[in-house]
Amino acid sequence: MKKLQHILTAALLLLSSLAFSQNLHHSLKAVLNIDSSTIHLTDTVNFPDAFVAGHDSLIFYLNPHLSVKLTEGAFKLMKTAKQDKQPDASRYALLKTGQNTEKVVLKCTGIINDALSTGAAEYARGFSETKGIIGKKGVYLAASTYWMPTFDTPFFTYNLTTQLPANWLVVSQGVRTENDTANGIRTIRYVCKYPQDQVYLTANRWTEYDTKTGDVVVQAFLRTPDKKLAMRYLNMTGVYLNMYVHLLGPYPYSKFALVENFWETGYGMPSFTLLGSRIIRFPFILYSSYPHELLHNWWGNSVYVAMKQGNWCEGLTAYMADHMLKEQRGQGADYRRNTLQKFTDFVNPQNNFPVVDFRERHNTAEEAIGYGKSLMFQHMLRQLVGDSLYIRAYRQFYKDYRFKIASFADIRTTFEKVTGRDLKPFFKEWLTRKGAPQLTLSEVKVRKPKNDYLLSFRLSQVQKEDVFPLVVPVAVYFEDTVVLRKVYMRNRDMYPMFAFHQQPLRLEVDPQFDIFRRLDKGEAPPSLTQLFGDVKGTLILPANSPYLSEYKKLADTWKQTQEVQKKILTVVLDKDLKQLPTDGAVWVMGFKNKFADLFNMQKNYSRYFNAQQLKKINDLRQSGALVYAIPNPDNKGQTIGFVGANSKESISGLARLLPHYGKYSWLGFEGSRPNNVLKGTFPPLHSPLHYNIPVQGKRPVIKAKLKPEAPLID
Repeated sequence: MKKLQHILTAALLLLSSLAFSQNLHHSLKAVLNIDSSTIHLTDTVNFPDAFVAGHDSLIFYLNPHLSVKLTEGAFKLMKTAKQDKQPDASRYALLKTGQNTEKVVLKCTGIINDALSTGAAEYARGFSETKGIIGKKGVYLAASTYWMPTFDTPFFTYNLTTQLPANWLVVSQGVRTENDTANGIRTIRYVCKYPQDQVYLTANRWTEYDTKTGDVVVQAFLRTPDKKLAMRYLNMTGVYLNMYVHLLGPYPYSKFALVENFWETGYGMPSFTLLGSRIIRFPFILYSSYPHELLHNWWGNSVYVAMKQGNWCEGLTAYMADHMLKEQRGQGADYRRNTLQKFTDFVNPQNNFPVVDFRERHNTAEEAIGYGKSLMFQHMLRQLVGDSLYIRAYRQFYKDYRFKIASFADIRTTFEKVTGRDLKPFFKEWLTRKGAPQLTLSEVKVRKPKNDYLLSFRLSQVQKEDVFPLVVPVAVYFEDTVVLRKVYMRNRDMYPMFAFHQQPLRLEVDPQFDIFRRLDKGEAPPSLTQLFGDVKGTLILPANSPYLSEYKKLADTWKQTQEVQKKILTVVLDKDLKQLPTDGAVWVMGFKNKFADLFNMQKNYSRYFNAQQLKKINDLRQSGALVYAIPNPDNKGQTIGFVGANSKESISGLARLLPHYGKYSWLGFEGSRPNNVLKGTFPPLHSPLHYNIPVQGKRPVIKAKLKPEAPLID
């Protein structure tokens, strides 16, 4: 039996390699001079017959800082006029001069040193960017660099041989087949037989750690030696690989590597992930961003995205990684609430768009749609067809489209084949429409005309957009049990009625945040996202603070960031205001601010903290930094925030860090970096979709609790 399996496997690999041989192939040799930021590249390009046939010339693009020479091949090399298609690259044509057109050799030389961008746009995105860099801090070359001749073809295969100083290492896609040093030079070779849409060349002075999980080599490349940290990642990689192989099918590559980058990134490449130094040392990353990047090897890095038809892979990856891991801990509803809150806070009529128009994240609003709404689409699809068929459909989708380009339409077709259902209306509704439903609950009544209790209520959609067809879950509480019902909502107002043998005590609409919708303010805790997401805000500086100039720098940074996202942030001094504004978000800066007493936790909010937390808050008030988000006392529909610090250095750190802590109501930091030591959320004010049913005029006593939904896989 095993022998037969080996024969079948070999046959499949042969068929696979024959299919992939129809792709263009690059044989690359890159010699890197780190000190001068220079690359000397030889690219031997083998063209399949179909690529050359019917064309008098072949077009490729190259970094404008590189010169290029043709040294072999029946072509003439010409530089041509630039086109809008690739505005950041020089355009070249290879003109046929003979019949021997299966191969060319191109030699490219020049400097690649695009400085990291750190402006407001990058701040809004959440990380800095470069088109490509060769420098003493590290090497990063990707498709955006145009560091190699880039032909107009969706996929190609390649091998890459890199020469660089002996104390440097290289990571790229595929299998490393050579790693040797001689005369102070290291030579590393990678072979990638599977079709790729670009070649990554990353290099640094790393320490390498490795192990194996089955047939997969698991690696960690760290800029600072740290065996304990490396082993945590290597061990968890094995856990996640086994989980996703069980869920979806075989891992598509022979290795997976954690690679420490020289600036803060969260990139997922085929067979490796490039994470920043601070990021990999956050303890929560192992259980959120890291499995997300690993899962991208199934979604996005082997099943490729038909980008012009919408980026489906970010929402799906977030659902099967970030969300699923929270769901396994019984926190799925909290994760979905945070997802809906981010959409509610950041998406407005000016920046809204359908999911199919999402390409990549440039700001939080785009993330709220391309990741968040898309994630909720996956959750509703799963609820519509059931867990078993949902998993079967995505296993089939992976099997059918591995190393191919796929779209939302291909996902729909696969689900329709597996489930036998027409899903076109569902996909159209949630992927091609803008906006979101918003629900209200009213007219809750309980009657007992005969033996049964009749529970009736009015459920309404109050958004300006047309009605969304919804399946709304409803939880009805009794003293010791909870019953779930569904309301099939096709009209703007529905009047459901349910009969029960017992007296209903409480009604909750969408109690576990299972449908995509805008939240009411009362459903979510006050949070920093409400402040960052408001289209209009005021930031109040402390006129008498010794750190006024540092707070001004923070204000300037946030103001630019908001303007990039077409929002308004007005900066004023506290001495120029008699009271807080009530027409938008408000930030109060500094312990010396005259409005700071509104955020006295010991005085106004002590019931939400235990004694240890209150002591810590008092300590940080004297020597650390505190951040709060609370309802505006003069307008509960708006949120006010506070940032107070006791050192100049920590204020600049908070300016950078706080957008990444958006879901929290209160935070505490220590040190100049600063380091987070305290965080949490206040409870929601009161959900208008929850209703306690009085019994003889009194609030009911309910012992029953709604259990978390079962995870997709345990």
